[in-house]
Amino acid sequence: MFNFNVKNYLDKIVQTPKEYYQGLVQATINDQWDNTTQLYTIKEQSALPFKDEYTEYEAWVDAISDNLVNTSKVYSDFVKILFKDIDHKQNYKGQYYKINLDGEHEEYYICYDKMNRLSQVSDFNCVRCNNVLTWVDEYGKILTMPCYLGTDISSTNNLVSKDGIVPNTRLIILVQANEYTMSIVKNQRFMFQHSTAFKVEEVNNYMQEQETNGQVTCVKIYVDYSAILPSDNKELNICDYYKTNYTLTIDQGDIEQTNGFSGQLTATIKDGDDIVDMPLKWSTSDSDVVEIDEQGNYQVIGEIGSMGQITCSMADNESIYDTITIKVVDDYLPEKKIIINPNNIIELNQGQVIDFTCGVYIEGEKQDDIVTCIPSGADVYSYTLAETLDGYKLTVRQESDNDLVLTFSADGCDDVVMTIELLGLL
Repeated sequence: MFNFNVKNYLDKIVQTPKEYYQGLVQATINDQWDNTTQLYTIKEQSALPFKDEYTEYEAWVDAISDNLVNTSKVYSDFVKILFKDIDHKQNYKGQYYKINLDGEHEEYYICYDKMNRLSQVSDFNCVRCNNVLTWVDEYGKILTMPCYLGTDISSTNNLVSKDGIVPNTRLIILVQANEYTMSIVKNQRFMFQHSTAFKVEEVNNYMQEQETNGQVTCVKIYVDYSAILPSDNKELNICDYYKTNYTLTIDQGDIEQTNGFSGQLTATIKDGDDIVDMPLKWSTSDSDVVEIDEQGNYQVIGEIGSMGQITCSMADNESIYDTITIKVVDDYLPEKKIIINPNNIIELNQGQVIDFTCGVYIEGEKQDDIVTCIPSGADVYSYTLAETLDGYKLTVRQESDNDLVLTFSADGCDDVVMTIELLGLL
């Protein structure tokens, strides 16, 4: 017997009033879509998480009307965007869009008022990114991010006094929230147009967005004018550029080795004169000559006569790096070298005592060769240098105008020279 359920049938074919009117809205947009001069192809950034990936859509782009009277606000920078599909996926504050309005220049826009799910259409507000936020992070890496720099989006009125209009020098930077911009803090400084600096007075990086599982997607940075300082780099448009001075040196020199030889390389990173511990990145110019892993372990695999380069860089700033050359030879004479520990002493204060251990090594094995240490440079009464069972003991007696130079020597080895500044008590 055929069992027909009327309710189930009606549920499938009959629209709710909401669905009916949504269909009318969509039909109206479809019918009028091409009847406008405001139709553009725009690119929408993927989210969430935000990535440097964009999808093209057709959209209506129109200027936003504003009744406020404010000569500081460029109203043509503020636009409303409407997608054809009323069910267009949700967007977010801080999301970037690329729009070409004049047919020649594609520019970044940032969403500051996202789609309202209570609206019948998929529209939202953006502002043109009229500048680029540039700064140096804690690793010395230069970061850039499109941003809006101007007066507050919601309230842009000038300050009014009895005698006239007084400009409000407090500006706002609107930028996308990500792992880099979320680290911006109060009193941090930024430069624009290679000439004008601003200092951060307040950072709003705590306003969670709906439908993001508590994620912050947009950062508002309130800034005021700041003087240009000697630590600023006008050419690079970066404030406090010279506060970090990182250098990286591979501890081993160029290597000549036979096929199959393996070893480990190390490197030293300094911020000025201070040794710092930061992650390293190792790479090879030719993996057919030499291979190297993330820990600096390398193996020579090339043919005799072939050459390659190994590069070590800061993992967080690859512009800070050092390079050595690897040459494959048919016969290898093990290198004989002096090793001093510690080998990184650059200054000592009055009263400090340092015990240097030193020896001659071949491929990690200590030899019986004698290492001599000859001092020079500093006044002889400013220090004492005494021989010990496995090296030398240095005692600083007083400050010296001249640096102490220690030259370590042994037969068949290159000299190791250490220069130490002898300081007073404080």
